[in-house]
Amino acid sequence: MGNVHERSVAPHPMYSCQLSCNPAQFSELLPWLTLNRDGLIVFCHPETGNYLADHSEHAIWLGEAQTLDLTIFRSETTQ
Repeated sequence: MGNVHERSVAPHPMYSCQLSCNPAQFSELLPWLTLNRDGLIVFCHPETGNYLADHSEHAIWLGEAQTLDLTIFRSETTQ
């Protein structure tokens, strides 16, 4: 388990708990989260180094998708 954030941390709009796993674990974790999230909103994304793509086109939402503040990543792609 990673960090527990008791405030919004950009680009995430609400409190969060970070879980990290490797690809083999993810293939087991995603189905478990789907069935056991009990109303929690789950946001999953890889860490490829392309933060904008990881938080947008590569992301998966379980539950209601939230609006992320992706502007913090846009300056990285233009440098």
